[in-house]
Amino acid sequence: MENGPTINVHGQAIARTESDAGGSDVPSANEPHQLCWFCKKRPATHTHTQTNFSERVCATCLDRLQLQHDFEHAWLHFLELLNEERYDEVLAGVDAFLEANRHRDHDQWLARSVAMSRETVLFEAGRYAEADEACDAWGRFPFDNVTDRWSHGSSKARIALALGRPQEALTIFEEAFSHQDPRYASAIPYYLHWLVDCSDAVGQPVDEKWRRVAEAGAEDFAVEMPVRGSLGESMLALAEMTREMPSKRQREWKANHGGGAGEDKP
Repeated sequence: MENGPTINVHGQAIARTESDAGGSDVPSANEPHQLCWFCKKRPATHTHTQTNFSERVCATCLDRLQLQHDFEHAWLHFLELLNEERYDEVLAGVDAFLEANRHRDHDQWLARSVAMSRETVLFEAGRYAEADEACDAWGRFPFDNVTDRWSHGSSKARIALALGRPQEALTIFEEAFSHQDPRYASAIPYYLHWLVDCSDAVGQPVDEKWRRVAEAGAEDFAVEMPVRGSLGESMLALAEMTREMPSKRQREWKANHGGGAGEDKP
């Protein structure tokens, strides 16, 4: 869903600009009809505000966005436990959060995020077979866009690598990365190292079929594809070069809103 600046599940956020976090604010009958900024389907009846801007949303999406904020805040605590290797406590915590908030999870964002979180925790714990099961559970949710598919593919690939199955890892990630969408070209450099890592693991160079994909990522950042000794080395150089650069979507966001660039990293 392309709804302005987003980051992925553990950092996905909508920037705020006003202090009122979204009370009912129904327009008068004389004001033009306005659709919800987030779902683009229902009438906008509330104001959702964050650090850099304010948007009109429907009541359902206001609930959804507040739920996302609440989970991201809770995840900060879970991260502390994760850093202390208290894996079972994190798993219990995310599961409890889901059970307590299912009634607010209108589009299954929370259920999908918890499944993704479980894979992360189990992988960090070295419980790879369980992580693989959690990753499969995550994959049963619909992908909102290609970056969701790439993220899932990279997680499946890293589990296969950890289990000593490099060819499977390469096959998994290449299948996920074969789904391309020019709207998300800015995310391409972030994922290129998976092609390099998986190809290295099977003892072969990165397939030339991926050169055009990498070049599309470079074009989104308005830079030339670096020239190195191999395609893999060029990809890694591109990823490093663009790490802190604004993408095309961020530049357009800044131009249209006259302020800070929005986030669109994977």
